[in-house]
Amino acid sequence: MHLEMSPDSLLFFCSVTASAAAGFCLFSLYRRLARRCHAATAAAGGEEERPPPITVASSIPEFMYDRLGRHSGKGASWTECAVCLGTIQAGAMVKLLPACAHIYHVDCIDLWLSSHPTCPLCRCRVDHPKQNQLSPA
Repeated sequence: MHLEMSPDSLLFFCSVTASAAAGFCLFSLYRRLARRCHAATAAAGGEEERPPPITVASSIPEFMYDRLGRHSGKGASWTECAVCLGTIQAGAMVKLLPACAHIYHVDCIDLWLSSHPTCPLCRCRVDHPKQNQLSPA
């Protein structure tokens, strides 16, 4: 049995084989370097302990709500949490968003800010208060 290959087919076969070998070598090198880096980290005292990330919600202080303060600027005698649509009662723990001065229950706004960077009512960015201010004209 005699196999004949054209020069083009032979060239294609050689290039595919060389590409596969180069890919395998690069993958092996990557794995070796990753193991070495992991071993060096473990030898230096174990896994690096990272502090928990500071979230937007944790950076806003909470306080006990009283009806004497006007937080929403509308002059209403009651305040409503725009997340749960419930009335905020005196003595409830709340957070005041610094960018827009809207007020919310602590649990409601923490849950909202865990997945949105904006105020639920006016969509003002909470994580970058300087971007919300108007520039001088």
